[in-house]
Formats: sequence, structure tokens, C-alpha cells
Amino acid sequence: MRLPANLRRNIRLMRIGHILATHGMAALAVRLRLFYPYVWLVQLFRGDELPKDLGTQIRLVLEQLGPTFIKFGQMLSTRVDLLPLDVALELKKLQDDVPPESFEKVRRVIEQSFKQPLTGDDGVYAAFDETPVAAASIAQVHFAELKDGRKVAVKVRRDHISRTIESDLAILKLLAGLFHRYFPEYHRLKAPQVIEEFATTIRGELNLRAEAAHASRFGENFAEVEGVRVPEVMWDYTHTEVLTTERISGTPIDEREKLEAAGHDCLKLCERAATQFFRMVFTDGYFHADMHPGNIFVGDNGDIIFIDFGIVGRLDIKSRRYIAGMLLAFLQEDYRRAAEVHVEAGYVPAETDISAFEDALREIAVPIFNRPLADISIAELLLSMFAVTERFKMETQPQLLLLQKTMVVIEGVARELADQANIWMLARPMITEWMARHMGPVGKAEALGEEIRGQLYNWMQLPAKVDGVLSRIEQGEVSFNNEPSRFSVVAGAMLSAAGGGGLVWSAVNDGGTGLLLLSATVMGLGFVLTMSRG
Repeated sequence: MRLPANLRRNIRLMRIGHILATHGMAALAVRLRLFYPYVWLVQLFRGDELPKDLGTQIRLVLEQLGPTFIKFGQMLSTRVDLLPLDVALELKKLQDDVPPESFEKVRRVIEQSFKQPLTGDDGVYAAFDETPVAAASIAQVHFAELKDGRKVAVKVRRDHISRTIESDLAILKLLAGLFHRYFPEYHRLKAPQVIEEFATTIRGELNLRAEAAHASRFGENFAEVEGVRVPEVMWDYTHTEVLTTERISGTPIDEREKLEAAGHDCLKLCERAATQFFRMVFTDGYFHADMHPGNIFVGDNGDIIFIDFGIVGRLDIKSRRYIAGMLLAFLQEDYRRAAEVHVEAGYVPAETDISAFEDALREIAVPIFNRPLADISIAELLLSMFAVTERFKMETQPQLLLLQKTMVVIEGVARELADQANIWMLARPMITEWMARHMGPVGKAEALGEEIRGQLYNWMQLPAKVDGVLSRIEQGEVSFNNEPSRFSVVAGAMLSAAGGGGLVWSAVNDGGTGLLLLSATVMGLGFVLTMSRG
């Protein structure tokens, strides 16, 4: 018999209150009004406001609360703009380690998805291994064989995991609302928005068809790259809850002794992995955001094989140019330029005190770049930078935080392979080529062209926008004391667009001063007509 939803929620909240109270955070539970009498008594007898090892206790609390909360903690570990650095580093230790689902539940999920038996004459697969080869909180992987003899890996979502996660998300949203209400001094943390961001991410991981699309796109991006492979997706055997791909054979990239015994050059493997990561970041703007060692294999022929594309990061060209410009300034020890790059990208307010910002960046960068080359960590630089830029009102950039998290992992992988490896230096030829192309004169011209095209598009949309406003006026949704002349407004909008287009064309094609003045005059006349009242 299933308990009513409200009762289950209240029992869950009571358990959360108990766990907080018994991990030195009774004061937090009291302020959140969780199981108030009990946690108040615990706080009274314990007498501590917060434990000294706060990060450790938060990690232990999340581990006890289960997979959804563990994943939330893993996401928070990247948010050094929200958490103290020591707490964020402690949360990076959270492990998504759960026992596998029973085979009967796996069978039920597959048979319900495809409306066929698992195996047999009318079955989905010719053979299916009951023992999973990997298990995580959302899904687990089994080996199988198709009827044409192809060997495949089948990722199966856990039975009812969607319902469990939605229930936990409801609890997290409630807790975020309570935190926002009873801790007004921490409104800057934007707890409800953080939960919404997390909910979007974890719901995306639930859709294995979306993961298949990611894998397919990575396969296309790497199609012409030698020495890199992505398992082929078997679309006829893929569903929202089931993902079937080509079975790969290889050695996990962190098993150095096995790789060396097989004759692989670990430094070259490290260089190839680093180069491909930065190729994803800078060339494609689309990167694997879960690159732990279990998701990177080395084939017998030395190919790097990427698997598991549940989490991906996306960077538009503006973000890529920002990252390249910022890192180049740091590597050249030009901290003023590093500060200016942030302002130019619009990540910090234009009125920011550049001198103070320069000092703050120098403070975090000098200790890192004073180390031996092998110990320089770009991921640590980004981590520290995101922590300090909050003081200068830098808006949160989720895509950059995801990049920083991935860089921490890939740097760890590199050091497992080669003790003295520095992924930035290993990938330097590819990055230098990209920077020369996109940060040099050609790249700057392209950036200007993109900006001009954007402005021109906005001008071209102006008549339609004005016409929409006029329609609202005619319908009585907007009123003026003196109703404008429709003809003058529309004509003004057209002249403004024409003048703006002339200015853009003149700037791009060096049309001369006369044409620039004429275009400016036409655009000015258009503004006058548009703003006139008949």
C-alpha cells in the first residue's frame, strides 16, 4: 500500500531534519522549521551553531539522503560563486555509487519500452547478459547481442527513477523556498534558481534518447579526427529509457600499468586526450562534461574512446573567445588585460574598477603560475577566479562552471597517465592555432562582422515590431494622449532601417564619408518620424 504523497513528503522532511540535527546543523534545521520541537532539543543539548568541518558534514548529509541529493552536491561542488572554497572542494568527493537494480526490473523496463520480450524469436535481443557491467544512480549497463550478431552495450534506466527524482526535486524546491524565506541574509545565493538549474540538468540525464543524440553528434564531430572514436548508436534499439550502442573493447584510461604493459605510450595518450578535450571546447564549442576515467577508454590500437554522453557543455563563440583571451592574458601575466577581457565580454559591469579587479586577479594567479610547469592548474585558476569575481558582481555563467568542473577531472586523468603532464601545454599547438585564427586580425574581423549582422538583423525587424505596437494601439491595448500617425511611424521605421543598413554597408565596404553622412541623415529622419505624434 502506497502512502499519500503529502504524508511521504512530511516523513521525508522529518528525516532530513533528523539528519541535519545529528550532523551538527540543528540550528539550520530550526531556522528552516523542520521537525521543529525535536531539532530544537538537539540544538539545546549540543549547543553548537555549525560544525567546524562544515564541508565534511554537508557531504555526509547528502550521502545519507540518496542519489538525487548526491548529484545535487556534485553540481554544487562547481558553484564556488555560491559556496566557500573548502566546502566546494569537499563536495567534489561525493561518489555516485549505488547497488545495481535487479534483473527482473531491468527486463520489465526494456519489455515495456519496446513492447516485445527481452530475448527469444520475437525478442529485442538475441542474447542479454543478466549481470551489469556498470551501475549508477540513474541507469546501469548490460552487455547484449543483436540478432545479426553485433555485440552491443545496453544502458537501462532504473525502474521508477523518474518518479523518485521528481519527488526529491519537489523536496529540494521546498527546502530552497524555506531557505530563501528564513535566511534573507543569503538572498544573493538565489536558492530557488539554483534548484531549477539542477532540475533541468538531471531531467536531461533521464532521457536516454537525448544522450543518444549527443553521442551521435560527437561521432560526427570526430569523424575526421584520427585516433578518436565514439561508439555507434543503434537507433532501432534505443528508447527514452533504453540506449543501445556498439560494444567497445579497451582499457580505462586511468589504468596506467595495464596500458604500459600493452605497449602504449602514456604521455602520448595524455597529449591526445588533452588535445581532443580542447578541440571539443574551442573548435566545436560542444564538450563532454563527464570525462571521468570510467568514461574514457584506450583501444588496443591506441584509439581514445569516449562513452557516456549524459552531460554535455555548450560554448558559443563569444564564450570561447572570452576563455581564450582570458587564459592568454594570464599566461602572459598581463592581469590588466585579463580584467579588461571580463568587462569586454559583459561578464562584469562596465563601471567595474579595473585597477581593483586587476589586483584581485593577480592575487589568485601569481601563486599558481609561480609553481613548476607540471603543477600549474588551469582548472584551479578558473575555480579561484569564479570565487573572487563574485565580489565584482560577475553574473553566474553556468557553461563556464561546467567547463571548470570538467577541466578538474581531465587534469586529474592526465596526471594519472603522466606525472609531469600539463594538459594546457600538451594541447598548446592546437590551442595556439585556434587563437591565431580566432583572436588575430581575421578572427576580429569575423567578430565585427557577426556584431554588424546582428545589428542589421535588429534594424530589419524594427518595422515588424513597430507594426505590432500599432496593432495593439488599434485594439485599445495601448493609448496615447495624441494618437500617432500610422503612416509617419511606419515610414520612419523604414527610413531608420534603411539608414542603419546603409551605415553597416558603408562600414564593411568602406563606402566613404559622403555615404556615411547620407545614411546617418536618413536614419535620423526616420527616428524623427517614428517618434512624431500626428
